[in-house]
Amino acid sequence: MIRIAIDGMGGDHGLPVTVPAAVAFAQRQSDVRLLLVGQADAIQARLGDVPAGVRERLEVVPASEVVTMDDPVEVALRRKKTRPCA
Repeated sequence: MIRIAIDGMGGDHGLPVTVPAAVAFAQRQSDVRLLLVGQADAIQARLGDVPAGVRERLEVVPASEVVTMDDPVEVALRRKKTRPCA
């Protein structure tokens, strides 16, 4: 099984795009396990109606901090250093 970590909060449009795209990918590829990293509550809310066979291959990895599009690079690199929980 291939494990792929995905920034659930990332991209230009964030959760409304990344989570459905990850679910669609997992539905097509039965040999992957996806780690969705980000704000756990928000990600879990988007996974509400995912079929059980797919849901068991999606793991939510909580991140205590999120780098936003508006964060200056120095803030992201120097102040937001907490790593996702394992």
